[in-house]
Amino acid sequence: MTKTFNEKEIPIVFAVDDNYAPFLCVSIRSIMENASAGRFYRIYVLNTGISEKNQKLLLKSAEGFGGNGSLEFVDVADRMKSLSGKLRLRDYYTNAIFYRIFIPSLFPNYEKILYLDSDIVFNDDVAKLFDTDLTGCVLGVTKDEIVPAIAGFAEYVEDFLGVDKYEYFNSGLLLFNTEEYKKTQTEKKFIEYMLKYKFEIAPDQDCLNVLLQGKIKYIDPCWNKTPMPELISDVNELKAIHFKMKFRPWKYDDVLCQDIFWKYAKATPYYKDLIKMRKKTTEQDKKNDEIGFIALIKMARELIDSENNFLRLQSENA
Repeated sequence: MTKTFNEKEIPIVFAVDDNYAPFLCVSIRSIMENASAGRFYRIYVLNTGISEKNQKLLLKSAEGFGGNGSLEFVDVADRMKSLSGKLRLRDYYTNAIFYRIFIPSLFPNYEKILYLDSDIVFNDDVAKLFDTDLTGCVLGVTKDEIVPAIAGFAEYVEDFLGVDKYEYFNSGLLLFNTEEYKKTQTEKKFIEYMLKYKFEIAPDQDCLNVLLQGKIKYIDPCWNKTPMPELISDVNELKAIHFKMKFRPWKYDDVLCQDIFWKYAKATPYYKDLIKMRKKTTEQDKKNDEIGFIALIKMARELIDSENNFLRLQSENA
């Protein structure tokens, strides 16, 4: 298929299940409110079945784009069948994290296409991010600043994955160069690695980091910033906030930049549901989250000395 290029069009892909529909709606709303009149924001939602109710609510919200945006649902159930039961996932992860791997082959007519996690909220025009030059690179990414800031994760990335802790990137934002992605056979290699090795901390993210060292372009981290106080010197410089891990305003009422999230959330049909989520969060829930976070750091450290250490296995297979 011949590639097409429309400098006005911005193809954006999300991958969700029903549980993430409310956050997706907030993210889409934030894109809408910061959109440029001269660009067209074509949004695709990869899924294996979103309820009719959520589809209607999301489509209704997307009408706010007017004439310069659209929303389409793309069922990837058939693509995922071949991997069913083979890919191991930890705790709260669902197969939705793997959908992004197939984006270039699902949309081969685009030269570039942007993938976003549904819990990213924009405070600036995403077109500025999309226009990043990716010549010679497979992906445009942002460094995961949490990794070097937390000892257990930093050790895991370097001593288990063999990736420099300051070079490790977050897979919540991926700007694909579809031609380079195909040329390097990244999709094929990703599946091979996931079936051969065990990546248990951040499965898809760890695997992509291992595969694409030296083949990526780093984008300004202001486009994918976790609202962790230690990582932010000036809130006004943030162009997009990634409300992940224990920094989720629909669970906690003391999250940095939560006012930005709620500003967009109020304009969605899920606002009351999101408020209910926060009110339902108990002190025990917060303790459990903290216990889980500490356990994850402990697991990361233990994996370094395990028989599944990727760096060691790869060296042995070389």
